[in-house]
This record gives sequence, C-alpha cells and structure tokens, in this order.
Amino acid sequence: MDRKTEKMNQSQIILQKAFECLSTKGYANVSMRDIANEAGVALSQLNYHYKNKEGLFTEVVKMMIYQYLQEVEYELKSTANTKEKVASLVKYFNELIRKNPNLLKLFIDFTAQSLWVPSFRRQLRRLFNGLSIMIEKSLLSGTVINKNLQEDSSKSLAKLVIGAIYGTSIQIMLDSEEDNDLEYLNLVEMILK
Repeated sequence: MDRKTEKMNQSQIILQKAFECLSTKGYANVSMRDIANEAGVALSQLNYHYKNKEGLFTEVVKMMIYQYLQEVEYELKSTANTKEKVASLVKYFNELIRKNPNLLKLFIDFTAQSLWVPSFRRQLRRLFNGLSIMIEKSLLSGTVINKNLQEDSSKSLAKLVIGAIYGTSIQIMLDSEEDNDLEYLNLVEMILK
C-alpha cells in the first residue's frame, strides 16, 4: 500500500511540475527532460506514469479544465440574479488575468495546440462545451433574448459570451502594459442587458 501511495504521489508531483513548467515557459519551450528535472525524477518515470509527452500534457489539460470548470461554476453559483452572475464571471476573468495569468496563458497555449493535437482538441472542446452549458443554464435561462434571434439562440449566445471573454482576455494578455484594458471585459455585461 505504501508503494501505491508513493507512486500516486510521484505521479501527482510530475503532473504539478508539468503544469508549472508549461504555464511559465509554454508548450513549445518545455521538454520532457525539463519536467523530469523539475520533478526530481528520471525521465523514464514520466513515461512510466504518462506513457509519452502527449499523454502527460493531456493530463495537464484535464487538470486545467477541471480547475476552470470548478472556479467558473463557483462564481456563477455565488450570486442570485443574471446581472450579478455576469458581473461575477467578468470579475473572475479580471482576477485571473491579474492574479493567475499563467493559468490563462496555459489555456491560450493549449487552445492553439488543440488545432494540431486531436487529444488536446477533445479536451478543449469539453471545456468550451462545459462552460457554454454552465453559462446557458446560469445566465441565459429566463433571459429575454432579441426577437430576431433563432430558437436555439441561448446556446449561441452562451458561446458568444465565452468567445467575447476569452478573446478579450487574450488581447489584454498581449497588451499587458495598458491597465485600462481590464475594463474591456466589463463590456461583456452589456451583451445581456
């Protein structure tokens, strides 16, 4: 039993160190050897626990997705009405940019990689679908939507909200010198008024 706990702990250490390396250096700048060195293990241990580079990075993506979904769900459940929920979601992304930019950078990096790596694509699609469903249920149920939009517009509007927040967050990360850029996220609230 101690051996199983030791293996589990070593696996978790590797995963955490991979997350840290990827979120600070980026996917293109991290090798398996870098992660092994940071985790204090032999390179063969990474292969033992995660089979290959894609397997390890897929697990990092899963960990990141779980964290995002948990945090966004908490934000959406922390308030009662739609206007407050939107404000809470925008506040979450504002704080993410200021306090945990590496998580957002990793999300952006894996989004780009998902265009080329099918296992990343599946995971990121899961994240975007999960966020879309949360937003649709929490923010858009009972919201009066423009008459010109189609019946399935709440799903489309949820995806628009995600795109607006995510796209604006990328722009803010690229223009980090301008403090007033964080205000742009507040415009998302106007979409649902």
